[in-house]
Amino acid sequence: METQTKSFGEMNFSHIQLGDARRTKRLVKLVDLMCRRPGGTLPQKLNAPRDLRAFYRLMNCDEVTHEAILSAHRDVVLRKIAQTESTVLIISDATELDYTKHESLSELGQIGNGHHQGYIAQNSLAIDAETRNVLGLCNQVLHRRDKVAKKETQAQKRKRESRESLLWLKGVKPLPANWSLVDVCDQGADTFEFLEHEVNSGRRF
Repeated sequence: METQTKSFGEMNFSHIQLGDARRTKRLVKLVDLMCRRPGGTLPQKLNAPRDLRAFYRLMNCDEVTHEAILSAHRDVVLRKIAQTESTVLIISDATELDYTKHESLSELGQIGNGHHQGYIAQNSLAIDAETRNVLGLCNQVLHRRDKVAKKETQAQKRKRESRESLLWLKGVKPLPANWSLVDVCDQGADTFEFLEHEVNSGRRF
């Protein structure tokens, strides 16, 4: 008897707990529909009106949060890492999510030249160094940039928990102490704080 290959949605989200099994089933279906059209807007990804309405209803549930969905996928990725015999690169970097035109979103921060609003998303992506296969997203931190006083001193900046230099530490926080993992970052991570963290992390960098 042949075993049917699981879809991306089934593999990553069929085990998620959203307070109702129907929500889990709906999330799996919607994710698979989006995988067919990875580019474009939501109406382009979900071009059947009923699917788009189902997506909006699902995202409006209190139990369906960024962390809940991310955690389900991250659990799968960490299992893949544990089963991988070769070196795994954890490539971290930030990208800007621009929601300037979405006036219904009130809790946004400055991005770009300061005239745009959105989130800074710190992503940590796991890649098999030998095969170059993407294992998945280990973490994603959504950061809202604070408005900082022009006269903020270095001492005040170091005490501020919202400073962006902490994104590098937050991004690799869920990772295990495993010598086969190599954290890869750009010059934004070149701080004593992050380097001290990496030296004690049990990973290479």
